[in-house]
Amino acid sequence: MPGSSGIRGLTGFKGNPGFTGPAGMKGQKGDLGEKGQQGPFGFNGTKGERGFKVLNTEDLFFFHSLLFEYTGGGDMSAHRQTMSAFTAFIQQPYPLENQPIPFLNVISNQQGHYNPLLGIYTAPVNGTYVFSFHLAVANRVLKVGLFRNLFPIVRTTEANNQATASQTVVLHLTMGDQVWLQVKNGVTNGIYTDSESSSTFSGYLLYPDSCELALGRDFVVPPMYQMEDFSWDGPVSTTMAPHEQNPVSQSEPQV
Repeated sequence: MPGSSGIRGLTGFKGNPGFTGPAGMKGQKGDLGEKGQQGPFGFNGTKGERGFKVLNTEDLFFFHSLLFEYTGGGDMSAHRQTMSAFTAFIQQPYPLENQPIPFLNVISNQQGHYNPLLGIYTAPVNGTYVFSFHLAVANRVLKVGLFRNLFPIVRTTEANNQATASQTVVLHLTMGDQVWLQVKNGVTNGIYTDSESSSTFSGYLLYPDSCELALGRDFVVPPMYQMEDFSWDGPVSTTMAPHEQNPVSQSEPQV
């Protein structure tokens, strides 16, 4: 038969801490908590400095009028009537070679000196003019030139895809002179346009040589060019009018 239970032994000493166990697996991402309450309104910031006024066309003409009269230019009433300006952008990408680029979509052309169907601007008076173009380039190389009376004035090359080609030119023109843009050929005609990109051509009369208006028979009828007259290098003849003797900028590699 089993004997009776013995007396309970004494409690043993506390053992040493065990080693740290391995890290457990990363738990799943918790549910998104509820949106917190809106915080208090912040303090008002300090007042900013006054900005500069952006001058519009009328402001620029006003300051130009003051300068003209201050320097002895005389009455601006006739000078105001010789204003001329335009801006237009292309409707289709990759224009044809050997002809002016038609910038059909007109933004401004109140005096009608720019012909959007031909892409040609005709100077209404003798004076100093400013022309500029900003052309989006995509998928092809672009070689473009600004021409006056069939002769190239400046040329620009842009070989990068998704880039912009730009130039600004100051020219002295005689009444009846014509200015336009033209690409070199059908391989280097990379002007692009879409709903997010615009290619523009602009020009305006900076100031006329005289405040006297050219009316009636005094106006010079511009020449009517044929398609075979247009070329990248200009007419073969080296005979040029005095106001046409401007060197072409050599900013492009020869292709």
